[in-house]
Amino acid sequence: MALKKYKVEDLKPGMVFDKAVYVDENNILAAPMVPIKEVDINRLIKWGIEEVETSGVVIKQSVEDQVKKRPAGDDDRSEQDSSSIKTVWDDSYRLVEDIFEKTRNGSVYDKDAIMNGIDDLLIEVSKDVSGALSEVTVAHKGKYLHNLGVNVSILAMATGFSLGYGKEKLTPLGVGALLHDVGMVRVPSYIIEKEGALTPDEYNRVKTHTVYGYRVVLNEIGMENEIADIVMQHHEMYDGSGYPRKLKGNDISVYARIVSVCDVFAAMIKKRSYREEHLSYHAMKNILGGSNRKYDPDIVKAFLSSMAIHPVGSVVELNNGVIAKVVSANPELPLRPKVTVVIDEFGVKPGTGIIIDLESEKSVFIKKPVAKVDLKQMLGEG
Repeated sequence: MALKKYKVEDLKPGMVFDKAVYVDENNILAAPMVPIKEVDINRLIKWGIEEVETSGVVIKQSVEDQVKKRPAGDDDRSEQDSSSIKTVWDDSYRLVEDIFEKTRNGSVYDKDAIMNGIDDLLIEVSKDVSGALSEVTVAHKGKYLHNLGVNVSILAMATGFSLGYGKEKLTPLGVGALLHDVGMVRVPSYIIEKEGALTPDEYNRVKTHTVYGYRVVLNEIGMENEIADIVMQHHEMYDGSGYPRKLKGNDISVYARIVSVCDVFAAMIKKRSYREEHLSYHAMKNILGGSNRKYDPDIVKAFLSSMAIHPVGSVVELNNGVIAKVVSANPELPLRPKVTVVIDEFGVKPGTGIIIDLESEKSVFIKKPVAKVDLKQMLGEG
């Protein structure tokens, strides 16, 4: 597609394009699906740059324009987006469930159904990355590994957006992420759900899932090598300490390096039979601590840039003693999202939702994240 020019004076903070926006052929202003920042616009003006180029189209105007265009009394569009994301998440779950069942029974796979499912999921993630990521934090019912496949696929796509990937890269990345644990069908359920440390024999049994999954994806489903490599390599570590082949650094597929990070995060934030879920904040700190060793630092940076420090749906304590839930992320000021009061400073649950915009309420700030188990105790539900 030919590049289209946009005047810098027409750019506004918060504008989102579906393709990368370039200052020139060597310098990118904004990756696909990443909002343009006010500081970037000011820098272009300072440098005397009058136009930027992109092969994409505007899919989101500035926040200011969105408010102006919204008819009086019109419901917030985010509710419709949220409903759409939930529907596609459920469809993706059923797709993973079907793939696992066919693997278990030796049935014939429907490759087209898998590719169509990924297309649908990619469309939803591209429409609302923040909303899709918030769906990852929801406590869905169903089997853990099926949930994990969908969530890792969403996280991988979001990371891909941060890296400037287009559809030609996001599609195989999303498919490989969705299928990354299909080989776990060969691992007994008592091992998967075991409380406590695995024995050496049990751990060796788990490690076979990468090789078996690779064979299924490549030979039985008929996916390309770049997708099968994700399944084989998603437990390889950047420092060579992973399995099954102890690959190191760039010898590991870049897609597998992405899925490795996303898999760890998605697993940590979900409750298991033997432990409580970790806060997203702590899971991100854990991944950051493994940067340069277990994980590719460039991938970690892209992953963290796609995530809010305090994701939508997470619970936080404010400096004034209020317990609140994050309802809207703030990409420009990630430490200052919009929150709704769950318990006020007097320990009272308000009857109606009180929204605090931390960007405008300068004297109020997030003191620390709050675990769900602690929130239940505060609400008298523990």
